[in-house]
Amino acid sequence: MTMLCLDNDVFRKYTTDPPDGNVVDYLAEHHDDPWGLPAVVLFEWLQVYESHDTIRTKRSQVDSVVDEVLPLDVAVEAANMRARLAATDTTLDLADLLIAATAREADATLVTANENDFDKPPIHELLDVDIVDT
Repeated sequence: MTMLCLDNDVFRKYTTDPPDGNVVDYLAEHHDDPWGLPAVVLFEWLQVYESHDTIRTKRSQVDSVVDEVLPLDVAVEAANMRARLAATDTTLDLADLLIAATAREADATLVTANENDFDKPPIHELLDVDIVDT
């Protein structure tokens, strides 16, 4: 059983009302796999709220959806990945690099709808990536 590491675009499309049908279908197919959310994604998702009470409520909702919030303790992994990708003239912005490094560190499959940034052979060589068509 492989953990799924949910990218911001997938998590946001799953938690909006109404949720994206393709994301719901994908996650339903993988309901037995544990779901992880990188701390960076949690921040990206929560940063739109201004009220402390709303942020606390939304944070509690996250716990009801995912099995684990994956810690942001991936500095070495991110640096290594950035160097390996640079050798192939491939780049990721900082948030995407940290999310990918979190997935790799957790030995998880990165689940994203961000085909433009993540569907590149050098990235697939470094970690498992599932692109959800939304």
